[in-house]
Amino acid sequence: MFDQGFPLLITEIAAAMGLGTLQTAAIFAVRQGGSSATSLGGGPFIDHLKSYWGLILTACMLGHAVTFAAIGGSPTFALLVVVVFFLSIPGSLWHLPSAAAISQRFPDRRGFAISMHGFGSNLGNVSGPVIAGALLGASFIIWRHVFFIYAGLAVFMSFFVWWSLRGLGREDDSPRTRSLGDQFVSAAALLKNPVVMALIFAALLRGIGLNALFNWTPFYLRETLDMSVLQAGVYYALLTGMGIVSAPLLGWLSDKWGRKAVLVPGFVVAALLSLAVVSVGSSLLLIPVMAGLGLFSFALHQIIQASVLDYVGQGTEATAIGLLFGINGVIGIGSPFLASAIIEHWGGYGTVYYYAGILTLITAVIILMIPLRNPNAVNPAGS
Repeated sequence: MFDQGFPLLITEIAAAMGLGTLQTAAIFAVRQGGSSATSLGGGPFIDHLKSYWGLILTACMLGHAVTFAAIGGSPTFALLVVVVFFLSIPGSLWHLPSAAAISQRFPDRRGFAISMHGFGSNLGNVSGPVIAGALLGASFIIWRHVFFIYAGLAVFMSFFVWWSLRGLGREDDSPRTRSLGDQFVSAAALLKNPVVMALIFAALLRGIGLNALFNWTPFYLRETLDMSVLQAGVYYALLTGMGIVSAPLLGWLSDKWGRKAVLVPGFVVAALLSLAVVSVGSSLLLIPVMAGLGLFSFALHQIIQASVLDYVGQGTEATAIGLLFGINGVIGIGSPFLASAIIEHWGGYGTVYYYAGILTLITAVIILMIPLRNPNAVNPAGS
């Protein structure tokens, strides 16, 4: 909910501070940079600190509370950029122990389990833009107030996370924790696996396209189609949250039929829908097109995560997920600036949909060429 409310809030921040597309892109890039640095460096540490996973998740939620409050109180653009960098850290760190724990507990249903983890995220993806839009639509609330509300919610959620997950990673059947040096050696070994690297590259291209859609769609809806902030929030929720419907089904199908059988047609359909957005304009056809895009947004990325985890040994899951997110993030730091240049020089906010569609088609071709393992052979039932 926090993550997908943020791009809509940025439209208000940009208007209030008089930011241009380049300055707005800088906010997105800094957020991406902090996220990628956390993912790359955090993976081996998270695997090494398995017995502290519950406390780490609690600290992540408290970190959100602090950084949201700091954003709400930021008086200048420069300070806002610094705080956004720190905001990206707890959100990125959260994925590492959570994905690792799920992968270890459900090796025979990894695709479905990771997708159900995404199902929870998609509830927030749907509600986030709508809630942010509704709050901003109130005459007595400005964007700063919304971040203070987020901070209060994060404090409340930190108590829930501690109560429910404080024992995560301390299970009696968990293997002996390896040394930190061994974790970094495992990370280097993963980088030598051509299939893992091909999957990371495919996720990179898809991630760049998705980031462009998520970052700039609120601007397209509000400035190009002249929607109200609440109406834009509803349409944006279709793009980000329809994984509620698709994620569990696609995850289950990937376990049953194989990852490639779901990923390739999913990426092709997503690409075609992205290329169709501008042509439908503000007509009612925009509703099914945005909803269709949302069916394949996060859901397919979660299946790529499961594909990578099919190739890693127990005890290195957080390292693998960290590499997947981190490498994509480092290379993708320039993506907001590239999208900004496309918007400025090639026809406005609508051009990002062509940009994302082409990248998604290339991703489909790469996945088609990768010799992925059959998940049923890797993780037989009862293993």
